[in-house]
Amino acid sequence: MVVCGVAALWQATMGFRVVSTEEGRRLAIAESPLALVPAQLVLPGSRVAALPALLAGDGRVAVVTFFYARCNAVCSVQGSELQQMQREILARGWQDKVRLLTISFDPRDTAADLTAYAGRMRAEPSVWQFAAVPDAGQRRALLEQVGIIVLPAALGEFQHNAAFHIVGRDGRMSRVVDYEQPEAALQAALEAAR
Repeated sequence: MVVCGVAALWQATMGFRVVSTEEGRRLAIAESPLALVPAQLVLPGSRVAALPALLAGDGRVAVVTFFYARCNAVCSVQGSELQQMQREILARGWQDKVRLLTISFDPRDTAADLTAYAGRMRAEPSVWQFAAVPDAGQRRALLEQVGIIVLPAALGEFQHNAAFHIVGRDGRMSRVVDYEQPEAALQAALEAAR
């Protein structure tokens, strides 16, 4: 029984390397970068683009985040961090190396909602883009693959995890950084851009 318990613990902790499922998700992505599932994205201006082609199309590394426009909790914090990241990218002339992409998981978010949110965030479109995944099946597949957990909450809100997801020039997600570590996320993106 002890051997079975140790074996189960070894498997659950990925060889005693992680403590939580979130750490496990991050380690799994770092060890085996993800080729993102194809999904049709709607961007402000009602433009349509395919993921991961949107990310692999211009030669920049992307810092990808997931949110919903009506969020007043973690999305606001992450949005502030992304504003600072955008300022740093522009101030240092890194806009040809790194870009930001924020994807909504809320089926209610329209292109107009994304445009309004981008305006509130003072997003520079050449650096920071917003998108939604209108197709429910594609949205579910993307969230599941990336490890974003979204739970409905009261008053039309959602409970969800948040992080900075680093996607290389090849469109593959190679690293996940905690949303409270924007400097580390930007550094990881710059390293991937080398």
